[in-house]
Amino acid sequence: MDKAVWNIAEPKPDKPALDPDILIVPLLAFDRAGWRLGYGGGFYDRTLRDLRARKAIVAVGLAFDEQQVDAVPHLDYDERLDWVLRPSGPLRCES
Repeated sequence: MDKAVWNIAEPKPDKPALDPDILIVPLLAFDRAGWRLGYGGGFYDRTLRDLRARKAIVAVGLAFDEQQVDAVPHLDYDERLDWVLRPSGPLRCES
C-alpha cells in the first residue's frame, strides 16, 4: 500500500481494480422509490451506472428518517437506490 493524501493507504497502481457488490451512497434526501438528492456533481450516479453495466450491484443509502420526502426530482442519468438504512428500519425502495 502506498501512502497518499493525509497518510491514507491506497492500492499500488499495479494492483487490479475491484468492483464492489454493495455501494454505500451519501444523500441529503430520499423517497420511497429510491431516488436521492445528493451533493451535486453526479459522481455516485456515474459510478453506479458504470458498475451496474458490468454486474449486479446493490446501492444503499444511509439516512435519518427526517430525510425522507414524498418525491425527489430526478433526471435520465440519475440512478436509484435499492435500500435506505434508517433508524426506524431498512427501507427496500419500490421500483
